[in-house]
Amino acid sequence: MKNYTVTIDVLDAVYDFYPGLSTEDATRIADLIVDKWDYTGEYNKVGDDITWYADALDIDLEGKDGVEIPPDNIYVLDSPKSSLFP
Repeated sequence: MKNYTVTIDVLDAVYDFYPGLSTEDATRIADLIVDKWDYTGEYNKVGDDITWYADALDIDLEGKDGVEIPPDNIYVLDSPKSSLFP
C-alpha cells in the first residue's frame, strides 16, 4: 500500500540550504524551526490542492465534506394586517 505521509527532516533541509554550517549551528536552527513550526499553511495548501485536483479530475466534491446543513425550519405565517407587518 502506498504511504500518504509527507515528512520533512528539518536538519537535512538546513544542511541542503546551508551545507557550510557547523553541526551545532545547523542543529540550533533546526531546533527553533521545529519548535515554532505552524502546520496551518501546509494544511491549507493540502485543502487547496484537493479542490484543484478534484476539479482537474472532474470529481464533484459537493456534499462530500461531511458537513450536513440542517433544513431551514423557518416558516412564514400569515401575519395580521397592521402597521407592524406591512
